[in-house]
Amino acid sequence: MEFVISGETEEALAESLSKCIETLNADLQQQLMQANEAGDYERANEIGAQQQEKTQELMDEYTSKLQRLQELVEKKSTSPYQFPCKIDLDLTVYDGDRDSYLEFEGDPDICKAREEYNEKVGVYNSRKNLLKSSLRLTPAIAPNVYEIGKQVKETLGIEANLEFYVYQNDRFNASVYPPRENDIYIMLTSSILEKFTDDELTFVIGHELGHTLFNHHKYNANALLDIGQSYLSPLHAVKLFSWGRSAEISADRVGLLCCKSFVSAAKAFFKLSSGVTTDTLAFKLDEYVKQFSDLSAEMAQDSVSPEDWYSSHPFSPLRIKALDIFNRSKTFQDLGGQCENWELTEEEMENEIAQFMSLMDPSYLNDDNEVGEKIHRFMFLSGYLISLADGNVDESELHALGKIVSPEVFKTCMDFIKDKPEEEIRNEVIAGAETLNIHLSVMQKLNLIRDLSIIASADGEIHQGEVHVLYNVCHVLKIQPEFVDQVLHGNRSTLD
Repeated sequence: MEFVISGETEEALAESLSKCIETLNADLQQQLMQANEAGDYERANEIGAQQQEKTQELMDEYTSKLQRLQELVEKKSTSPYQFPCKIDLDLTVYDGDRDSYLEFEGDPDICKAREEYNEKVGVYNSRKNLLKSSLRLTPAIAPNVYEIGKQVKETLGIEANLEFYVYQNDRFNASVYPPRENDIYIMLTSSILEKFTDDELTFVIGHELGHTLFNHHKYNANALLDIGQSYLSPLHAVKLFSWGRSAEISADRVGLLCCKSFVSAAKAFFKLSSGVTTDTLAFKLDEYVKQFSDLSAEMAQDSVSPEDWYSSHPFSPLRIKALDIFNRSKTFQDLGGQCENWELTEEEMENEIAQFMSLMDPSYLNDDNEVGEKIHRFMFLSGYLISLADGNVDESELHALGKIVSPEVFKTCMDFIKDKPEEEIRNEVIAGAETLNIHLSVMQKLNLIRDLSIIASADGEIHQGEVHVLYNVCHVLKIQPEFVDQVLHGNRSTLD
């Protein structure tokens, strides 16, 4: 007979232990009586020893699970994730997501922008807006969607009420709104509702709830950059957008835990990236994953074209690979995922995913070598020309530029631009580009252009003059200028 100690509280564990020992004793006591009646004293002694051994095993299991429970309670009390559920959010979250979130919690400027935004906007009535702009799905209208929602809630162990909405759109998209009291609202486009299977929808809905579990609504990049445009720096913009990318990795993990099938999750991404939902293309999981694994090598080559990576779905290659890595980890197994023969420890998993994610992060800004200094100088002067494009550079813009370069470079650049005509500054940018073209890969230069584009849009609007400057920077870095349009106005199917 198998005995399992279980329970979510100390009291439940103790009660489970008591019942197991009681059942064990009753079973063995009957065997002991039978042995004594038969005069089989050797068997009676064996049963007595077995009783002691089994009792000790149960006590050891109880002690181990009690210690684990106490550790989880202590961990939960200090965790930034407090949404009530039964999965270990601290184990599930992608390290890059958690680290950025904690950094924002301690950043006075980010916190100031969030407080000002909350005061200005107040409590957003998302349900009212959804009722005006879309069709509310009810269990009678969409029983399969609500059945999926029920399964997802059971998997995650959440008690919140889910309400689903749909609006007409040919794009595959889904989004979740900040919860209101005990209600969570999920929006689906008509195309994703029609073309995705139940398993694929389970991944999508689980993904959206992942954003809620990890409180991803707290730091909305566009909203914060708009409200704090006078004091949030371009570096804040870069970090906020970087965190947004990391947040998708965490949400994808929740989606996989809900659908319990990497194949179903991969098929969802296949439809998102290809747009094909019929049998026109044969879905081959190994080929699909291999395609995106190979991209990392291609992206390091100078022959890569910006359109190949950024024209559509820039997240899909990274996200599907990150999910593949998670699916093969001990972490996934510990969370209850179907991973009997895990290949990667948690540390190995997080490190490997961080390498992929770094392809879209401006890590080169932290270089302390001579090339790094030239990058800082190029970024400052290019950013200055972008700020100058509307005819005026104010103190807040100079302060923002100072946030993205070292203090030494900021001082030398400020000295350089004093009384300098714009033409001379432009010539300095051209000269700097010649050096960077020698030392930087195409991917690094694409990142640089992307971050300059973020700087241009940090105030919530893009002036044509700023776009023109960005085109010129692309030209001197030998990057096709269409890349700027793709960054600023990319239109793709996503899971928000």
